Amino acid sequence: NVEEPCKNRYKVTQTPDGSWHCEKCQRTYQTCVRRWIFSGTVTDDTCTTWVSIFNEQAEAMFSGISADTVYKQTFEEGFDQDGYDSHFAKASFTDWIFKCKVKNEQMGDESRVKTTIYNLQPMNYVKESKELLNYISKMKA
Repeated sequence: NVEEPCKNRYKVTQTPDGSWHCEKCQRTYQTCVRRWIFSGTVTDDTCTTWVSIFNEQAEAMFSGISADTVYKQTFEEGFDQDGYDSHFAKASFTDWIFKCKVKNEQMGDESRVKTTIYNLQPMNYVKESKELLNYISKMKA
């Protein structure tokens, strides 16, 4: 279907006539699919670090709310900055188990550690407690 957004999921830019142009496939579409991509800080007892968060993980963190839905609520139904901020506020200071990909990148003479969350799940205290007790009992044996 010609009207569907680009399946390549590359960056698109809005043209003056309101349509969307994909730089990768060189096609223009009437709609686009907005995706989450942002940086945030995560903290535990040892440190705080910056991480990159992409669409699937962000939707899980925001209880399944898509970037398109937030865009429509915020910009198409009258500008609502408080509504937009509330999605981030609900996710702030919540407990998650993250699986991250960490890599060292060279930019010129500078070395930089880049951390990306590739999986996350809400903290399950009962399950985690049972696993810790199991590890402790194995240490005693």
